[in-house]
Amino acid sequence: MNRTNTAPMRPDDWVIGALGVWMGTPTDGWRRLGPYTHVTNDLAIDWARPDRAANIYVAAGHGLWLASGDPDVRWRQLHDETLTEVTAVYQSPTADVIAAGTYGVARATTDDIGMPRWCSQTEDHVPDERFTNCLLIDEMGPWLAGTEAGVLVSDDGGLHWRLSDLSASAVRSLLHREDHWLAGTDTQGLWRSEDGHQWTAIETPTRSVFSIAESSGRLILGGYDGIHVQSEEGWRRAGPRALIRCLAAREDVWLAGADPGGLWCSSDEGVSWQQTGSFVSVHAIYPAQVSGSSVSAQERLT
Repeated sequence: MNRTNTAPMRPDDWVIGALGVWMGTPTDGWRRLGPYTHVTNDLAIDWARPDRAANIYVAAGHGLWLASGDPDVRWRQLHDETLTEVTAVYQSPTADVIAAGTYGVARATTDDIGMPRWCSQTEDHVPDERFTNCLLIDEMGPWLAGTEAGVLVSDDGGLHWRLSDLSASAVRSLLHREDHWLAGTDTQGLWRSEDGHQWTAIETPTRSVFSIAESSGRLILGGYDGIHVQSEEGWRRAGPRALIRCLAAREDVWLAGADPGGLWCSSDEGVSWQQTGSFVSVHAIYPAQVSGSSVSAQERLT
């Protein structure tokens, strides 16, 4: 792990949220994006240009920050006194930024001096419904928020929210797959919905689903006891026996973030996993924009 390398972000860099934001590949190693060591819970990246990232929104334990792909450029504060711990962030194609955290889902307006002022869209809900763990916003469909009370859903662009019938457990992860949505819960496993309002349980090998990813049509789940990979024969457990906080896949490269346990990588469809970097806990993984050298060079990790 390199704390002094100031090379700008490349399109083949993966981005990791841990203590600070890191970028790189499993093969080439990891370099920190600037000197900041905020606990990073989530990331949203706007690739405005094909050669580098223009905006990196960092959801942190100390608010919401805007970074660029250049480690020499200072981060800019986007939060105010009402937006404190931020657990999830989404940047829409219309440039609106949606943030969520302990006080609910919020969006900002700009005041007279050009500073963002945040307003909660779910402040009329009870505390567990406000406490948001993850966001999934469909520009053409419902907006979903995974909360401590279950899934909140909005059909009008985030103006009004209501609790869906998935309300028996805290929701930690959300995924959109073609014509349906998936939600991973603390204690009730994996659920599926066609509209975000009504949910049906899916049989899975783990009751705790903290993260969900997809590769070549197969689901990858992260739970208390490691990684579970879907196959034609059913499910198989893989990777470290740790709480898998986040997962991401691009082509045949899969990354998993353990909390605690660090960052793990596989390039053989989850059969074997190797630890990469010296991370202690990983909270967010953003896949590379384009394929890089790590796609074909994973064997050099062993």
